[in-house]
Amino acid sequence: MQNQPNQPQRPSREPLMRAVAAFLLTILCVVIGVLLRPKLSEATIDALGFVALGAIGVVVLLIIFNVIAARVFKNKKEMSVRQAQEYYLERRDRAQADLPRAVRRIVFLRRLIGVYTAFILLLSMLLAVGMGIGGASFGLAVFPLYVLLGFFNRIQAGAPKFKFEGYTKPEDYPTLHALAHKAARALGKDGDIRIILLSNCNAGIAKIGKTYSLQLGIMLLDVLSEEELYQVLLHEFAHLTKDGNPTDREFRLFVYITEQAPSTQKSVLGLLFTFFDVLYVYEYIFYRLTSSVAIEQIADSAILTHGDPKVAARALAKTAFSDLFDNEMMDFIEHYFAPEQMREDLATLLCNSFRRAIEQRKDFWKEILMHEIQPRNASHPIFRLRLQALGQEDFDVTLPPAEGAYFEECQKGKAALDRECYEARKDAYAEERQEAYLAPLKIVEQWREADRVVTPEESRPIIDALRALNLDDELEALCDRLIAESENPFATPHAHMTKGALLLRRYDKAGIDHIYRAIELNNNYIDDGIELIGAFCCRMGLQKELDEYRERAIELHQFKKDEYDKISFLRPDDNLVADTMPKDMLDSILAYIHSVSDKQISRVYLVRKIVSSNFFASVFVIRFREDAEFDAQKAGEVMNKIFNHLDTRPEDWHFSLFVYDIQTAQAVNKIHNSCVYDCLTGLAETKDEA
Repeated sequence: MQNQPNQPQRPSREPLMRAVAAFLLTILCVVIGVLLRPKLSEATIDALGFVALGAIGVVVLLIIFNVIAARVFKNKKEMSVRQAQEYYLERRDRAQADLPRAVRRIVFLRRLIGVYTAFILLLSMLLAVGMGIGGASFGLAVFPLYVLLGFFNRIQAGAPKFKFEGYTKPEDYPTLHALAHKAARALGKDGDIRIILLSNCNAGIAKIGKTYSLQLGIMLLDVLSEEELYQVLLHEFAHLTKDGNPTDREFRLFVYITEQAPSTQKSVLGLLFTFFDVLYVYEYIFYRLTSSVAIEQIADSAILTHGDPKVAARALAKTAFSDLFDNEMMDFIEHYFAPEQMREDLATLLCNSFRRAIEQRKDFWKEILMHEIQPRNASHPIFRLRLQALGQEDFDVTLPPAEGAYFEECQKGKAALDRECYEARKDAYAEERQEAYLAPLKIVEQWREADRVVTPEESRPIIDALRALNLDDELEALCDRLIAESENPFATPHAHMTKGALLLRRYDKAGIDHIYRAIELNNNYIDDGIELIGAFCCRMGLQKELDEYRERAIELHQFKKDEYDKISFLRPDDNLVADTMPKDMLDSILAYIHSVSDKQISRVYLVRKIVSSNFFASVFVIRFREDAEFDAQKAGEVMNKIFNHLDTRPEDWHFSLFVYDIQTAQAVNKIHNSCVYDCLTGLAETKDEA
């Protein structure tokens, strides 16, 4: 996996410096034009004046072109879910067939934007000089100033010197550094190498200046032998060869465009670049999505030339095991927040748990890896395909012996990360434990004291608390009871979803039906449910179920895009009408809202948002008090309770819930008598608000 270093934040004085630079360059160009004027004939001066006016026209036309072209491009790329999927698969297949072509495409776009930016600079300078020569009024200098402000806004600030804080010292880890230098030399890479140890099971690389930054997870190092680690390092350094990779300039341009904080100033100054930015971001994202598997395959191919494919197969199997371990981790490790005092050996605990899991589960995990299906959105080839690419038919997994210099360095790394994790989190541990462990434990204990009785409509906090504490047996029993006994099916989707996830985590495909049922009853579960089912079918090699899933996923995502997503926001220009909800239903909802308001709510509004002829939602907008007694935390708890109540109503009805703010206020105030509850009277407010 190729990583990129974090981008530093730009200094706050930078916008001012850009503005000053643009102003000074504008003045300089105008002065140059004024100084040139006496040396030119009247005819030339008149001609240059017309050129300056023409340049103004070009600026205006470029702005119009960028705005319209960006809108047309976005509309053109607006596809159905099926079309978008087919387009993605086509681009992915093309990238895998000819990755250099995909690289050339993104490099060409970056260079095109560079040429266009240089043209903008020359145009602005020509405009300013022409105005100075033509004697145009000073007010017209706003045009070259605007263009230069846009140009200087494109200049990417240089990154400050990277300090490599937290990286290991070569003298403390000589074996690791020697292996890294050996792999680098094998790939023809020359330069300083710095290694940072992390508490995960990954490996990554980036080049910072002339230095190679290696990120190595201690959990991975702990289960690899020295020979296996060398194969991984070959793969990482192969990421930095030219084959199949653009330069870091393409990445920096993408980061610059996407990480600029939105503001009116940046929007106005960026009008000359709107289309090019939209085009580049779209193409770069597609490049990364569609070429990642091919990039990984190129990196793997370096092992065939410089490494040992049989040894590499063992190493890659262990990295694949780490994903399966993530699914089963809670079976091998105590809840992190169970101890009253924070553990001081977190990295060691993770490493030991992973080792124990490999020893117990490797045969079962091996069976899974040999039948897995490549997901369409995978960033890496699945292990089975990587094994085939290495020319291997089988593999074995053994843990390295607890001896030798390499082992000693792993032990040293674990101890260092133990200390680092403890020092970084010890001060916040008590507060985090309260929220993540003690609070759900209190909910569970109260439920137990009540003989485990809970209505389906009020079961969600209990389910979430049991899940947070990894109490799977009690959790599954509760879900089974709710599903079997509830007379309100719309109160059971959370139980179906949780039960389904538990079954899938145990590799039981019966969980698929539970998740589909949750989605059928409540569209809020579409995204999470579809992701769980797709990942499970691919992991378990269930081709028949995967084919069915892919077709249903398209239908569900299309419905979500066309209709359901549109009730996730409320705007003044929405198709809103007065809601005609049955009176007994409205009275029941308002009674519940009143019972949980905790004196925080001042008014409740209700409108109907019509999305299509067959789909609408009743939209509740909650206005909280604006006095000193308002408590933001309590308000959040109130909103959660109202959401859960609406989400588990016995009716087949769509609801939306929002907080009263500037935008939602404009929306509800369009509808006469939209206020259905007022805290002062407890009744509907009949007058509209200004």
